[in-house]
Amino acid sequence: MAEQTYSNFDRFLASFGELDTQSNRTRLQALKHYFASGGVIRVTPVSKGNWPVLRYPTRDRLANTMGEKTALKKKFESKKSVWQKKLLEAKSYHIVHGVKKLGSPLYWKHKVKYSTDKDYKEKSDKVKLPANLVSDKRWEPMVKMFLEDEEYRNQLTETVETSIVYKNDRKVAKFADSLQQFRSEESEKNLAELKRRIDALNEDIRALKELSKWV
Repeated sequence: MAEQTYSNFDRFLASFGELDTQSNRTRLQALKHYFASGGVIRVTPVSKGNWPVLRYPTRDRLANTMGEKTALKKKFESKKSVWQKKLLEAKSYHIVHGVKKLGSPLYWKHKVKYSTDKDYKEKSDKVKLPANLVSDKRWEPMVKMFLEDEEYRNQLTETVETSIVYKNDRKVAKFADSLQQFRSEESEKNLAELKRRIDALNEDIRALKELSKWV
């Protein structure tokens, strides 16, 4: 019999409706997915009730396509690992630096001055000095200057009390919280998209593996 070409699941069933049985469900679902992904098949019908002979895609074609999709999946999984690491770093930022601060001499100098100098304590509380983040190179210079330079300490305190920038949140290191929140949200967004792509590739690969049994 002459070869026939199909790119639509319903058209295929219109020609081979007798194959729509529970025992053929796995292959039919794979074929439906293959068509939905833009796939085309060529078959040669045989006796009624039997699967037609699959001419295209060939075994090699299916294997090559699976290889391409597997390689792409591996690439996405590698990116997923990177974003998972970034998410963990953002989520654990304050915990990590809360532990690291204990190894910083600067932190202990701050603690001593905070306990013994009333004026320093008041100004430190007013600006919510990020002493817990002294192990972060971004905030260490600020803490050091605040601790050692009285003029800087007074200027920073005045700025926090009078500037419109700090009107709703008198926390000089609020950027640290905002940055980690942004990094968490960005990581979660990218992880969700990568999961969607990996799941789709898994479905493609499962369908191609099933169709390979038909060849």
